[in-house]
Amino acid sequence: METTSFTYKTGPCSDVLIIGGGLAGMYSALAAAESGAAVRILCKSKTGGSGNSVVAMSVHRFAPDAPGLREDYRRRFLASGAGQQDAELAAFFVDHAAAAMERLRGLGLPLEYRTLSENGGEYPYLACCSPKQGRILTKAVREKLNEYPNIAVEDGVTVCDILTENGRAQGVLALCGGEMRVYPAKTMILCCGGAGNVYAATSNTRDVTGDGYAMAYQAGAVLRDMEFCQHEPCRAIWPKPLGISTTLLAKGGILTNSLGERFVLKDYPTEGAAPKDALAKIICREIKEGRGTEHGGVWLDLTGLPEDEIKVNHSLYYERFIREGIDLTKECVEVAPAAHSMMGGVEVDTDCAAAVPGLFAAGEVMGGLHGANRLGGNAGAEVYVFGSICGKSAAHYAGSIPGNDGLNDAPEVTIDSGSGCMTERLQDVIDAVREKLGTALSPLREGWELREALAFVEACSDSLEKMEKTDFESAGLLFAAKNVCLLGKLMLVAALERKESRGVHGRVEFPESDDAFAHRSIRFSKANGTQFA
Repeated sequence: METTSFTYKTGPCSDVLIIGGGLAGMYSALAAAESGAAVRILCKSKTGGSGNSVVAMSVHRFAPDAPGLREDYRRRFLASGAGQQDAELAAFFVDHAAAAMERLRGLGLPLEYRTLSENGGEYPYLACCSPKQGRILTKAVREKLNEYPNIAVEDGVTVCDILTENGRAQGVLALCGGEMRVYPAKTMILCCGGAGNVYAATSNTRDVTGDGYAMAYQAGAVLRDMEFCQHEPCRAIWPKPLGISTTLLAKGGILTNSLGERFVLKDYPTEGAAPKDALAKIICREIKEGRGTEHGGVWLDLTGLPEDEIKVNHSLYYERFIREGIDLTKECVEVAPAAHSMMGGVEVDTDCAAAVPGLFAAGEVMGGLHGANRLGGNAGAEVYVFGSICGKSAAHYAGSIPGNDGLNDAPEVTIDSGSGCMTERLQDVIDAVREKLGTALSPLREGWELREALAFVEACSDSLEKMEKTDFESAGLLFAAKNVCLLGKLMLVAALERKESRGVHGRVEFPESDDAFAHRSIRFSKANGTQFA
């Protein structure tokens, strides 16, 4: 079969190369630039205008400076993780979040402090934008990048592989338009988000595909807690997938199954009283046991709420649904759980350093902070605490690397000029794997389903490995397909190994938590395989 030789374009060596253009990536860039490093951001979409940062509610939950409040927050935070958090990361986060919020306000960003109403109490735990829209912060931080001449931004760049040499991360292989490029670097930061689109149904933006986890693993990093994925309990599934907040349940919204039963009342006094992780499992149970709606969900009924509660206080959702021809004040909608936030990820220390020298991680791609579940709002605060530390740590590490110590050899990739485009075939593999994972890795998992899905994903992975050559047009999809298969296998194995229910991970055969699994994490690495310790 005829192949073409390919010449790589190689860019200048960066001190700090950041993969991802959301808030974690941009905030890391600011910290690294302030430390004097030459920084480059690579984003496959648009820096400051893509990823979950843009669509987040911009509510940041943190521990105030007051000692009593801080200890109360620490207790709540550790309880939410169900004994699975990295103790040092958790302590660092609790103790440094208040200062991180103050630094954020010091940048002139529109944050105000508010109280959190929870379990009948009021707690000064929130820093919010007004209105609560993530794009307000992402736009402001993106504009801040322009003030630093030592920050370069390249959008439309899909990073495919982390390049290691002499035992450390030294650059990446990336696709940009019709070119393949090598970006050398003294050190690298992964800030490319979670893995929502490994699932068929997700609240995440389309560019959040789990690439960071897969690339880190292939480079030699350790992944931990990959069985823990938080699901948003109520995402509209018909007539169009649309996000909606479960806070409307606390205002009086109700859920019913196909029999008209308010099924949540079997376990909780009201729908609004059920925590998100429990509610997702309860809804999943109704669907699995055959009491779901026509399109595989349950009914969300908000018609009993005062119109102002929906039209004024939750105007974001009202307007979103009205644009699709649905009036939430008059109509019920079908909803089901959707993958929302990964708890697991790349294992790092409190400097955000991974097991691979020269590789750092911050944001959702980082694992160990949240344990088995995440408190709402903590993901926002996490970005600023660890984004800042990550940027400083990477800049410090880069300062220890000699200026001429870079990559010596470009990686080998064969581009087949004669096979024709395989885009449709590869996309079919990705879609099939996502559907299988979405079913097997729901909030309520069953062993037979996990094993069946694992066999399917392994077969798909084997078929991809036989594709020794690909045309250039399909190269990006081939990397994406291999990544989704790799992540699927790791997540399925972790879910099978954890023979208990804990946090967001529910097993039908093992409905209770088991002390034998407490404070133990399932870790994956190429060097040591699967470890449970």
